[in-house]
Amino acid sequence: MTQRFECIPSWVACPRLRGHDSRNSNNTATQAWAWRPKCLPSWSARHRLSLAAAGCAIIAMTGCATIPPPMEPIAESQLGDNAMEALKRAVRYEHAAYMRAIGIEVMERRLGTDALPWIRNALHDDDPGVQYAAILALGSLEDRESSERIRAIAEQEDEILKVVALYALHRLGDTSRTGELPPLLLEHPSADVRRTAAFVLGRLDQPKVVKLLARAMKDEDETVRQQALESMALLGGEDAIRQLTFSASSGEGATRVSAITTLAELQRPALENTFQYRLAKGDYLDTRLASAYALGRIGIGAGFKMALKAVDFDSPQIGVAQDPPKEQIRRIRQLAANALGAIGDRRALPALERRLNDQSDPRVQIAAADAILQIIGRGKSIGAPRASTHRGD
Repeated sequence: MTQRFECIPSWVACPRLRGHDSRNSNNTATQAWAWRPKCLPSWSARHRLSLAAAGCAIIAMTGCATIPPPMEPIAESQLGDNAMEALKRAVRYEHAAYMRAIGIEVMERRLGTDALPWIRNALHDDDPGVQYAAILALGSLEDRESSERIRAIAEQEDEILKVVALYALHRLGDTSRTGELPPLLLEHPSADVRRTAAFVLGRLDQPKVVKLLARAMKDEDETVRQQALESMALLGGEDAIRQLTFSASSGEGATRVSAITTLAELQRPALENTFQYRLAKGDYLDTRLASAYALGRIGIGAGFKMALKAVDFDSPQIGVAQDPPKEQIRRIRQLAANALGAIGDRRALPALERRLNDQSDPRVQIAAADAILQIIGRGKSIGAPRASTHRGD
């Protein structure tokens, strides 16, 4: 079976990428994809987060994946170059802002400070969701060169961008406005803003914030409560970790996957039994792939063969409400690439190359690029970007 599972951290907490921006009702980012959550994945994932319940489809994963031999070094090097080029295309993708945001997240994760010129450019993108992703990335990378631009964004009327700008400034050493985050979490009239505050507070690396986030567990909005729970877990809150472990074992479909992907980011070997159980007993392919990802994060490749087969998934269930066949295929292939990247087995590279070269869905291509770079350990020499064509004010 499959279930709806979206886990890009940015769009989880960012209504811009989740299609909640009333000023941009045609935002194609409502077609969010499965990605490695930072609180993941997010969102987060998680996209993680307020996951919409959707119909479930029975998927037969019969047979065994054919496992090819590892690539030759020259072919592997060329594949890494091709994956890098895919990232460059993503951050300049003109047809959908969410692709540019995804490209930024992957560049940050795989290239680190080498990606700074590309990410700085995105601060001037005319889409607020792309700016959101750029601000998060620049804060995580502690890019002080961007401080003034981020301060300016914090003064704008967009409350969502203000929240992430305050987070970034804190990471850059300017804590003069960090005190504005608690009231934004607990008192702001918009659930989108409160959820975003819960998201960034979980990334301040301050365990004392757990008590503040616990107060948000009384929020009237379920998605705010879910994000607060995940953020507490990421900060080491043991009660939150226990609650997510319970949800991973016995929760409803979307809640279960969200819990697994969040717990995966903790990289705790003690959670292996939880992940192994869901890998073996998961009712949904989404759940099993999330479990394979989580196991890969702690160095266990038990889900490799299943993920290798799923990366070529092409057997969607027809007639499932709110989950069309193309979205089922896209989601499963992305989750599979995600798992293969975490597992890190080079024998997955030929299959990932097929997905990288398949132009039917650019989201799957970038998921494959991310996995390829993770497996082969490439993360340098990306070059400088040309001037952006998506400039805002």
